[in-house]
Amino acid sequence: MKFVSPKLWKASEEIILEESADKAIRADRSTLVVAGPGAGKTELLAQRASYLFQTNICRAPKKILALSFKNDAADNLKKRVIKRCSDEVESRFISMTYDSFSKGLLDRFRYALPEDLRPNASYIVNDQKVIEAAFRKVGHIIPSTLKPYERASYYENLLISIRLPFTNDNLIERVWKLLLKGFDDYGATLSFKMICILAEYIIRTNPKIKNALQHTYKYIFLDEFQDTTKLQYALVKQCFGCSSSILTAVGDNKQRIMVWAGALKTVFKDFVEDFNADKQILIMNHRSAPRLVDLQKRMYESLNESHTMVDIQGQWTESDGDITLLIAEDDNQEAAVISEYISKQIKTGIKPNELCILCKQKPGNYVTKIISELGKKQIYARIEDNYQSLIKEPIIEMLLSIFRLAIDRKHPNEWKCIVEKTMKLWNVSSIQSNEDYFEMQERLDAKLQEIKTSINRVKCKTELDNLIKNIICFWGVRQIHALFPIYKQSGYLESQLIKFQEYIWLELEATEFDWIVAMDRFLGVYSVPIMTIHKSKGLEYDTVYFVGLEDAAFWKFKEQPEEDRCAFFVALSRAKRQVFFTFCNFRSSIKYPNQSHKQINEFFELLNTKGVANIIKI
Repeated sequence: MKFVSPKLWKASEEIILEESADKAIRADRSTLVVAGPGAGKTELLAQRASYLFQTNICRAPKKILALSFKNDAADNLKKRVIKRCSDEVESRFISMTYDSFSKGLLDRFRYALPEDLRPNASYIVNDQKVIEAAFRKVGHIIPSTLKPYERASYYENLLISIRLPFTNDNLIERVWKLLLKGFDDYGATLSFKMICILAEYIIRTNPKIKNALQHTYKYIFLDEFQDTTKLQYALVKQCFGCSSSILTAVGDNKQRIMVWAGALKTVFKDFVEDFNADKQILIMNHRSAPRLVDLQKRMYESLNESHTMVDIQGQWTESDGDITLLIAEDDNQEAAVISEYISKQIKTGIKPNELCILCKQKPGNYVTKIISELGKKQIYARIEDNYQSLIKEPIIEMLLSIFRLAIDRKHPNEWKCIVEKTMKLWNVSSIQSNEDYFEMQERLDAKLQEIKTSINRVKCKTELDNLIKNIICFWGVRQIHALFPIYKQSGYLESQLIKFQEYIWLELEATEFDWIVAMDRFLGVYSVPIMTIHKSKGLEYDTVYFVGLEDAAFWKFKEQPEEDRCAFFVALSRAKRQVFFTFCNFRSSIKYPNQSHKQINEFFELLNTKGVANIIKI
C-alpha cells in the first residue's frame, strides 16, 4: 500500500465530508459521533479506517477492532474498508459482533478463569431448555403470572444479576455452576450475556491479557452505539478504558430501539466521561427526500431532540418525497391498495427489492393478505426474518459461491472468495511456488467439475442433501469449525445447512431447477422484503410501507413510549423517496380485531397536520 501524509489524505469515492465528519475521521483521541439517519455513520467508520491505514498512522502490526450488533453490519463495514484499502489490510481490520468478540475472549483465555468459573470446552450457546432445566434443578419456581414468551428474558435477567467471582451459594450461583459444567444429561450451556460477563471477568482479573489486547488493537470502532447494553459497555470499558487506545463510537439516540434488550440509556454520556471523548454531531442526510427529512425533524420534538438535519444531495428538489396515510376499514382493503401501489411502482421500473414492507412486530399477523394479493399480480413478497440471518452465514455464502462457479466459471470474485476461504480452511500458503497451493487449485478445479455434474442430476431433496454434504466433507468439518468458531456450537452448523437446503429447494422447484435464478431468488433479488423494524436497522429502500399503525402493534407503548417513538422514527427513516403508513379499523388476523390509535395518537396527529401527508380513507 502506498502511504500518504495525513494532510494529503482525501476521502475515497469522491465523497464530500462535512466538517464534523472530517474531524471525527482525523481525530487522535476518542470521539463520539452523533448522527441522524442517512448521515453516513457506517461510511464514516470505513473512511476513518482508510485514513488510519493509508496514512500509516495505524502501523503494522497494530489492528483496528470494529464491533457491531449484527453479522451483516460487521461484514458490510469490512467489505467497505477492503474496497478502499485493498486486501492488504484484511487481516488488520477485525470486524465482528459484540457476541463474537466476547466469545472469542472466553474461548481463547478460558484457562485464565479459576476452575469454578471455567466452562467446559464443549459448551453450547443459548439452549433455553437447558437453562430452564437448571433453574428447576435448584428448586426455583417461576411466577404463575409469567407468560410463555416472557420466560427467556426472565431467566436471562436472573442470570445476569450476578457479579463474579462467586461469593456465596445463592440460587443464581448454583444455577451458574450447573450451566458451566453441565448436569444430569445436559452439557455445559451458556447464554451470550453469560459469556460477556465471563469475558469481562477475564480481562478484569488478568492484567497481562488486558495489556496484550490493548497492544493489539490501537483503534476501536463501535457501531450503532445507542443500542450498546450495560454488559457490552462494561466489557469495552474493561478492555480499553484508561489506556492509549482510541475509540470511535457512532450512533443516534433517536434510533434507540433495543432498550427492551438492555440498551444503556446513558451510554453516550458515560462514554464521553469514561473515555474523555470529544463529541461530533453530523447534520447531513444523504438518504431521504426533503419532505421525508422534514417529517423526521418533526419527530425530534417527541424524542426530546433538538439538532437539525440538512439534506445536501443535489438530486432532490424541495418538494420531493411522498408521505401517505391509508385509513382502511379492514385488512382486505389495505391489502388491495398496497398491492396495487406496489404493482404500479414495479411497472415504472422500480425493482421489488427496492421496496419494503415493515411491521412493528409479528409480520405474520399483518402481511398474509398483502402477500396473497401481490401473488395474484405475479409479485413475490416474503418475510425476511429467517432469510436475513441465513444469507449472512459464512458457510452459506461459500456454498452459493461454489455453486455459481460450478455452473459458470466466469465469476472472478466468486473464484477469489472460494480460493481464499479454502486456503484458510486447509492452512495453505499463498506463495505461488508452494506445492500445496498448486495441489489445492487442482483439487478445487476437480471438485467444481464434479459439482457441475452433480447439480445437473439434482431432482429430489435427497440428491440436494447429498451434494451439500459432499461439499462440506470436501472442505472438512473440523476445518470449518476452526475457521468459523460459531459452528462449534452443538448442532449449529447442521441446523443452518438444513435450513439452507429447505429454502433453496423451494426456489429450485419454483424455477424448474434453474440454479442461477433460484439462488438469486434465495438472496431476495426478485422479491419485496417484509420484516420487523428491528431487522431493518441499517437498511434503506426507495419506498417503505409501514403496515399497522395501530395500538395493537405498539402494545407496550405505555411501558416504553420512548422506545416505541424511536421505532416509528426508524421505520420512517428507512425510506429514500416515499413512505406509506396504514391503519385498519378491523384486522382479522389478531386476537382482538377491532383497532384504535389512542395510545399512539401523536403519530396520527403528526401525519394529519396540514401539508404533511396525503390521506386516503376507504
